[in-house]
Amino acid sequence: MHQEHKETYIIILIIATGLFFVLILFLYLVYKQYQKNRGLFIEKLNAEYLGRGEERRRISKDLHDEFGALLSTTKMYLSTLNKENLDTDTLKKTINSVSEGLNTLHKITNDIYPSALNKNNLHNAIKDMIHEHCVLAGITTITNLDEIDIDKLFDQKSKAQIYWILKEIIINTIKHSKSESLNMNFSVNKNRLIINTKDEGIGITIGLESNNRNGITNITNRVEILGGSIEQILNKNKGVEYLIKIPI
Repeated sequence: MHQEHKETYIIILIIATGLFFVLILFLYLVYKQYQKNRGLFIEKLNAEYLGRGEERRRISKDLHDEFGALLSTTKMYLSTLNKENLDTDTLKKTINSVSEGLNTLHKITNDIYPSALNKNNLHNAIKDMIHEHCVLAGITTITNLDEIDIDKLFDQKSKAQIYWILKEIIINTIKHSKSESLNMNFSVNKNRLIINTKDEGIGITIGLESNNRNGITNITNRVEILGGSIEQILNKNKGVEYLIKIPI
């Protein structure tokens, strides 16, 4: 009788062990399928973003080369008109209007695709962005960008993603933080670019995992496209801090 119980126990143990290994195998297959699906999703997202980037670059070039040249020529012709046969006040207003059109065109084309990146210069593009947004908004920006030769670290497509990540952070800071300063620190560690940004504003209650993330969604998607990681540090009434790590 004792022998029968022992054999039954061994059989149960064998069955349990088999089920355990089947469960482990099942979980492993599920995990592999998840990795595969995630990889396909990132590839699709990457293609979508890169396609948009190339389209923006093409539109930017067309607007600048064609529309910009037309406005420049019009301005030149208006400037050489005989002022005695035309009301000078009207002429002055017309020239000023064309000048404003040129400035607006430059802003639009730069928003579509930063002109500095057309020369493979991410460093200058970031500097221009800080001036155009933070300075005009009255936000003091402290950065060590000059200490990093960022343009030698990435290809053109990666530079565009980094540019839009930083722009999204700057825009969010201006719109929501009520901060008077923004720190942007860059460093290289273990073949990764480390970007640390921090404002001194009112902070936010929306984390990276929230479904209502607006601009934060764009940031996390672009970081994921670059194969990087992002950490959001929320301190109540002490601003928002981002720690972004991007493989070089």
